[in-house]
Parts: sequence; structure tokens; C-alpha cells
Amino acid sequence: MRKRVLTRAVVGLCAATLSVGIAAIQPASAAPSAVFPITNWNANVKTHIGGLVGQDVIIPTGTFNGNLDLDTKKLTATLDLPAATFTYNALGIIPTTVTFHVDQTKGVEGTVDINTGAVNVTDTYNVRLSSVKLLGIEALDASTVCKSTTESVATLSGTLDLNAHPANVHLTGKYPISSLDGCGFLGSFISLFTANNDNTLDVTTTAPA
Repeated sequence: MRKRVLTRAVVGLCAATLSVGIAAIQPASAAPSAVFPITNWNANVKTHIGGLVGQDVIIPTGTFNGNLDLDTKKLTATLDLPAATFTYNALGIIPTTVTFHVDQTKGVEGTVDINTGAVNVTDTYNVRLSSVKLLGIEALDASTVCKSTTESVATLSGTLDLNAHPANVHLTGKYPISSLDGCGFLGSFISLFTANNDNTLDVTTTAPA
């Protein structure tokens, strides 16, 4: 009887030891990241279109949505903007009214350091024209999609101000506009004015009040 009890005790000890060993080699579950959601922040954007246009354009207020991982400082977001319209004189004598859209592709990616307030991001998008009027006459065919042949990448830097009421982020930077495609017979003419590397962007996003 004593021998049987001793055998059971040894078997139980071995099983317990094996269980502890297996538990020790199991990977520990990763702690959840501290993700800060950014929801429906207002986005006020002003751009200077360079090249032969050479004009400031204020884009109607849009929205900024995304997520900030506080552990990695990584920001991923989208900047959704309404269409904007501006008028300039092509060749100095032809009144030209352009309506353009900023179509997000990769969106906004970068880093935000909430300790220092430093923000560094890129925003990747296509520039699309839905209307070009020369002397008040529409020059684009409605069946075409007139847009940049290469994505624009805006490189932006600025600051996050959490002490402001409401909190806000102010960013500035530059971006290129490539030649345009799908604009019909006027594509080359329009690109002559719009395609350039000297465009600037000024973005202020503000938390909901």
C-alpha cells in the first residue's frame, strides 16, 4: 500500500512539473496598445498652387479621422476635403475657373509625440479636376476622369497643442502636382499651368468643441 501511494505521489509531482514547464514556454499575451481615436476633427486647409497658376486657394472645411498609437507614436488617418474652386487668368488673359478634388489614396501616415508636440506626417492623394471653364465655357467632357498621373505626396510637419481649447494640430509643408491625364484635348494645356513641384499646404485640424 505504501509503495502504491508513493508511486502516485511521484506521478503527481512529475505531472505538476510538466505543467509548469509548458506554461513557462507559452508566449505571454501582448498588452493591448493604447490607441487614441481621432474622430471628426475639423480640417481647415489652405494651399498655394505654384507654377503658372501662382495662387492661394482656401479649401472648404473638411474632416480628419484616424488613430494614434500612444506606444509607437504612429498616426494613421484620412483627411477628407470637399471640392474647391478657384479662378485665375491663363496666359494672363483667359479667365479660367477650376474645380478640383483631393482624393485620398494612402492617406495620412506618420508620427506624433504627445510629450514634445512634434508631428511629422505624409499625406498621399490624387488631384482630380471635375470642371475647367475657359471664358465661362466648360472645357471638360463629363465622361472623362481628369486627374494627376502620379500621386501627390505632401510632406508635413508641425505641432500638436493639447493645452489649447479645443486641442489642435497645425501642419505645413510642400507637395508636387504631376501632369494630368483623362482631360481630353485640353489636357496638355491644363497641365502646362498646374503641373509643378512648388505647391505648399497649410493644415489646421481642431478637435470637436
